Parts: sequence; C-alpha cells; structure tokens
Amino acid sequence: MIDQLDNVNESMSLFVEDNRNPCILVSMDGVITHTNSLFENKFTLKRNDNFLSLLTRHGLRRWNDFKTDSTETKVGLFENLVMLSKGNVECLCKAHVFYSSSRNAATITFVLPAVCDELPDSAYVGCFTNANRTILMVDNEGVIVDVNNRVKDIFNLTRSAVIGKRIQTIYRKFNTQKSDGESKYAEYIKALKTYGEVLFTERFENNPNDIQFLEIHAVYNNDSDMYIVELQDRTEIEMLRRQLDHSGSLSTVGQMAASIAHEIRNPMTTLKGFVQLMEVTATGDTAKYLQVVDDELQRMESILKEMLMLSKPSEEKNSEFSLGVLITKVLEIMKPKAMFESIHIDWHDASFCNSMIYSNADKLKQVLLNIFKNAFEAMEPGGVLTLKLKKAENDSFQLTVSDTGKGMSTVQIQSIFMPFFTSKPEGTGLGLPFVLKTMEDLGGAIAVTSKPDEGTTFTLAFPQNCLEQKTSFQHNSAN
Repeated sequence: MIDQLDNVNESMSLFVEDNRNPCILVSMDGVITHTNSLFENKFTLKRNDNFLSLLTRHGLRRWNDFKTDSTETKVGLFENLVMLSKGNVECLCKAHVFYSSSRNAATITFVLPAVCDELPDSAYVGCFTNANRTILMVDNEGVIVDVNNRVKDIFNLTRSAVIGKRIQTIYRKFNTQKSDGESKYAEYIKALKTYGEVLFTERFENNPNDIQFLEIHAVYNNDSDMYIVELQDRTEIEMLRRQLDHSGSLSTVGQMAASIAHEIRNPMTTLKGFVQLMEVTATGDTAKYLQVVDDELQRMESILKEMLMLSKPSEEKNSEFSLGVLITKVLEIMKPKAMFESIHIDWHDASFCNSMIYSNADKLKQVLLNIFKNAFEAMEPGGVLTLKLKKAENDSFQLTVSDTGKGMSTVQIQSIFMPFFTSKPEGTGLGLPFVLKTMEDLGGAIAVTSKPDEGTTFTLAFPQNCLEQKTSFQHNSAN
C-alpha cells in the first residue's frame, strides 16, 4: 500500500514538472505542495501558499462541490481565475483540475492568455533592431547606450561610431549652421525632464546642400531609467509642404496682381495723358520734372507687367525650335547693355542643329532675359558671363549661366525664388519667381549655386518635349 502511494505521488509530481504549462500540486485545503519552473517564473505564488486565495466566492463554492464529490478520479475546469504575474500584471486565465483520491490531492494546470505569455528576449531585440525609425537609448548623463541599425540611414554613421557618445555631440555635429543650437538643445532637455516627453521637428544642416528635417520624439522610461529617442526623416514631407506654401504664395501674388492692375491702371492712364499734354507746352524746370514723372510712370507700368506675368494662366503657344538659336537671339538683345557695362559674354555653341526642343519659345525667351539681366546687375564692369549648353542623360538640355558677380549668402539662396524678396534697392522681387513658375509649367527645372565674392551659377534644365513632360507629371500625380 505504501509503495502504491509512493508511485502515485511520484507520477503526480512528474506530471507537474513535465507539464508544458504552469502547473501546481495542491492539497484539498488548497495548500501548494509542488510547482514546476514555468509556474514559478510566471506567478508570485510559491510553495506553501494557499491556492484558494485566488478564488472568488463563486469559485470557492465550486471548489467545495468539487472536493465533496465522492468520485475517486475527477476532472474540473475553473474559468476567470485572476492570477498576479511577476510583472505585476493581472492575468485572467483558465485552470484544469485533476483529482486523485488515492493521493487526496489535485494537479492544477493553468492556460494563460496572450497578455501573460511573455515573449523571448530575442523578439524584443528584433523589434528594436528592425524598427523603421532610428531609436537611441540614452542614460541620465546623456550618453548613448544603444542604437538600432537605422542610424546609418539618418546620420550615415555606424552603431559603433554612435554608442558611447554624448547625444549633445551628435546634435551639435549636425547643427553646424545653427547659432542657437546650444540654447535649443537646453530647452529640449528642460522640457523632457519636466514633462517626461517631447516631440518636435528639427532642421539639421551639415552644409548648405545637405539639409535634413527630423522628427524627434523622446520619452523617459521608468523601468530602464533611460530616455528613448526616436528619429524619423521628414525631409521629403517638409520639402513638399514648402513647395505647397510656395505655390500658395504665388497664387496669392497672382490674385493681388490682378486686383492691383485693375485699381492702378485706370488712374495711371489718366496721369500719363495729362503729363503728355503738359510736356507739349512745358519749358525749363517744369519740362525736366515732367520727364521725371513720366519715367516713374513707366517704371510703375513695368512693375505691373511683371506682376501680371505671375497671375496670367500659361498660354500654350508651343512650337519646335532650336534652344541654341533662341539663346543666341536673347544674347543679341543683351549685347548693347554688355558693351555699355564692359561685360564679356563667353558663349560658344556648336549644337544649334542638335538642340531642337518643343516648348513655348516666348516664355523661355522671357526666362533667359530675366536670368541674364540678374547676372549683369550682379557684376561690376569687366565681369564675365559664361554660358554652356549640353545634352543631359535624361534627354533634356542643360544650360549653365555663370557670372563673376558678388555672389549670394546661404540665406539669399534659400529665398531668391520667394515673391518680393530682393537685394536690389529698386528691385520688385518678382523676376525669379516668374522664372521658377515658367520652368515648372513647361516641365523644366532650375537650380542655383553661389559663393559670396566669387559669383553665381544658375542651371536650367529644358525637356525636349514639354507636352510629354507635363503629361507624364500629371499622370504620376494622379496615381
């Protein structure tokens, strides 16, 4: 009899230990006499604790019914058991009970919901490593403890080059153009320590041609006592937003231009008529003053004309012509001004027959006149205007217009295509916005590079067929 009881005890203990789920052996008074490792790893209860403390009033009644049942071997199911896991998470689980009358004890096997089923560490490491954002873990001293592989996408740096560095060093490295970088960083740290979380978009400029906009989300994690910093590249979205803002400003300028033209042209026409009548009989200083008035009225008329160019819808007067011939004709118009201001034009084009494009010659002529006029005004006597036309890889033609003028700062380069921005005392700030709008309308593009005191280069790209380019653009936009 003793041997039989020992065999029962041994078999029940083995059942508990080998169970794939958390499992315990309890007496009918509810005292835990044996546990397996899964149960010990999951829950706060241990040997000699009473399992009945977990049961509700309804559960205790069911346990008493189960215990008083005279069946020698019986099986029961308890649902909605509230178990406290080691992570202080309350798990609502099921329990399968198997009772042996010879042992007067029961094995209880727990079926856990997904919320209580802990993932292996490798799963968390995989999530961290392969996240689609750059994630940095930073300690209280500001030292980067770990970073995932996405850091190369953002900063073009390896993990080993970042880990162990102070986050302020990384911040400063990619904000070399920001004079207020230190104060901004201090503000972010103060907000993070006060509120435990910050979210902002920062402009990173390592050089004028390498600008990034990063969304930075930093939170403090109590469990690890570290800051988790997420970085996401928002450069493309920010650039698109700025283009939309720019398009909106051009539309606003167009509406203003139409309104101003309507309000000013009528009284200006009246003034010009009276000035012309007075000039017939005027003498001496009066004639001189009237000439000044007439010159100013003409200047007002030219300003209105430039503004109306931005407001008028594009006219589709397209034809096939040689871009090289058009450039030469525009330069012929500019030659008297070049001779008067002692400016040398370096233009040797041998591809007239190969530079045929289908576009709007009148609009491109106005574009070139604006570009050349700006270049002349930027140079002192003796300056050189250099033009080069070549065939680009994408079957478009590329024209570079370089001057030896005073050049522009980074701020000026970023603003020259904005309406009303000008560095000239008598400028309107509408010439280059017109150039940009026209090039975009015709499917082309324009870019500018400049160095103070060295000169400026405009690069214009002309598609061979503006209609195909615009159709393709509209098709892609629709998709």
